[in-house]
Amino acid sequence: MHIPGTRAVLTLIPALLLALASLPAAAIEQLQLQLGDVSGSGWSATDLALQLDWIDSGAFRVTLQAARAEFPEPLGRLDSVTLDCPVLKYDGAEVSCKQGSLRARSGRLGAQQVAVTLRYRLADGQLQVALQGLRQFDGKLSLHATYADTGWTASLDARQLALSSVLQEARRQGYEAAPVEADGRLDIDARAQGSGADVRTVHVSAHLTSPSFSNAAGTLAGEDLDLQVMAQAQLRGQHWQVELDSALQDGALYVEPVYVEVGTQPLSLQSTFDWSPASREIELNTLDYRHPGVLEVAAAGRLQLAATQLLEQLHATVRSCRLPACYTGYLQPWLHGSAGGQLETDGTLQAELQLQAGLPRAITVGLQQVGVQDTEQRFGFAGLSGHLDWSAAGPARESRLAWDSGQVYRLALGPAALAFASTADSVRLLEPAQLPVLDGMLQLDSLQLERPAGAGLRWVVDGILTPVSMSLLTEALDWPKFGGKLSGVIPSVRYADGELSVGGVLLVRVFDGEVTLRDVRLADPFGPVPRLRLDAQVRNIDLEPLTRTFSFGRIEGRLDGQVEGLDMESWLPVAFEAGFATPPGDRSRHRISQKAVDSISNIGGGGVSGALSRSFLGFLEDFPYDRLGLHCRLANGVCEMSGVEPAQQGYYIVKGRFLPPRLDVIGYSDRVNWDQLVAQVIAVTHSQSAVVK
Repeated sequence: MHIPGTRAVLTLIPALLLALASLPAAAIEQLQLQLGDVSGSGWSATDLALQLDWIDSGAFRVTLQAARAEFPEPLGRLDSVTLDCPVLKYDGAEVSCKQGSLRARSGRLGAQQVAVTLRYRLADGQLQVALQGLRQFDGKLSLHATYADTGWTASLDARQLALSSVLQEARRQGYEAAPVEADGRLDIDARAQGSGADVRTVHVSAHLTSPSFSNAAGTLAGEDLDLQVMAQAQLRGQHWQVELDSALQDGALYVEPVYVEVGTQPLSLQSTFDWSPASREIELNTLDYRHPGVLEVAAAGRLQLAATQLLEQLHATVRSCRLPACYTGYLQPWLHGSAGGQLETDGTLQAELQLQAGLPRAITVGLQQVGVQDTEQRFGFAGLSGHLDWSAAGPARESRLAWDSGQVYRLALGPAALAFASTADSVRLLEPAQLPVLDGMLQLDSLQLERPAGAGLRWVVDGILTPVSMSLLTEALDWPKFGGKLSGVIPSVRYADGELSVGGVLLVRVFDGEVTLRDVRLADPFGPVPRLRLDAQVRNIDLEPLTRTFSFGRIEGRLDGQVEGLDMESWLPVAFEAGFATPPGDRSRHRISQKAVDSISNIGGGGVSGALSRSFLGFLEDFPYDRLGLHCRLANGVCEMSGVEPAQQGYYIVKGRFLPPRLDVIGYSDRVNWDQLVAQVIAVTHSQSAVVK
């Protein structure tokens, strides 16, 4: 027999109860009915059988059995169902059972025996069911449901569920988030409303505590978590309207590549969005994320879960990003491996970001007294303020940036301000700018940066460097201190494909002479292994102040020279060819001290010879000489050395005058290990003893 409808089958039970109650006590004690298949709004039962046992007037014992029953979630399908009500009461208006029990097997909950409360109202056919004491996931669940022809409501109360068991069940059900391993407990309060098999509204409140969790890929992890989540969803046509409110009250969370820890106040996330199951599209109406004292973000956008590019559209506003916590927690992980990956920071940022199909379309950044300092001392700025504005389309946007002080490597920069305009792939200086460098000034007449599609960053700058004190420069670079000025015209400094090149000539006036630098090229300047190449010419250097500066021993005279093909890696020479010698026709006074003779001999691997004995030379403070010089060709860590001209054995480093007292310093080592040579130069310039072997 098939009986349709909740009202039909449940009206039959009161009718039977009324008939039994009206009979004499001995007339009938038990009634059994085979009802077959029964269905109602949102539920159905197969092979339903009913047994009534008379107790007294208006009270009966009822046993209801079914091979299978189907209910809306969260009840779902139940097999081998037996409902036993020791005392079923009927008062003419309703049928109720307050201390019943239910035995059944559920695909999700396994075999269960739970307490049941039932109530059926005859007037409107409403059925109320409450199940308590369900055992699942090492915790307990209670279910409450109300069914009527007009619709149904259901609620779930779950306490102390084992998170590991919940996730294991999620994996069995095929949920994408299931590959997470976790310990902890979960409390859930859920309510749902619907009609028939359709769910219309859902309200969920969950509390999760977990000492640890992670996924196999290592992209998600947490410890000591205390998370509260509240969500409600309502079906509107073909999509769901969802409101989400969550708070991480304690613990630490890693979502690759970001790691955050909860401070004295919880992290919170509120969001409203529309979810379309058919198209698997999320329309993010509002999102508000707050990490108190660190980061505040508001966003809206669209996500397409079925597409290759998940993030179809996003508009995010960073209301506050407070450094250094915002940098270390949220920015630094994305900058790892770049020049901005290891910074000490302070100040505050604001920003606005627009993405389309996963690509940036517009970026605006505001800075208030921001400080950045590279931990490797490559660069740093204090008091950065201004705004940066960029768009991938439309006319150029203007930006302004200023700082109170700065530093590039060890060179101090004074206060400066820049005004520039940007397009999709270029930035240009709007007006000339002056950048104080030590006690000089770098005047930028023009500056153009470009990053065409598919190419790397490149830029070109024209300017002038007004004289900078060499004493300050050498002190900043931790070189031996000496006087002079550094200046130059910079007609074309270019950076392209990771390499910086100087098209003009840098002029250094030092020791009453000049040093000019040409063809300067610096590859990967902010990388782990910068590489410098240049050619240099030295003209008319006064040796007396030069040798005095380096504690070399006194030499009087002039010096010319050149360095060709200087190649440095991490600021250490790996190849060059250099020669320095007395200029032809030099008419200055040529004298060399005993200490300078020893220094040159030690560096060049030379010995002293001449018209006088070595012991006699010890009585003289200095000696005249005709010419001096040294040449080195460095390759593969070895310096091939020569002097001003060949000698009978070796080469002249210092060639004495024809008339006595004559002194010659002759070098015998034509191949010298470069590292050993550098060590000996350092030794002699610090008044230490060293001998080339």
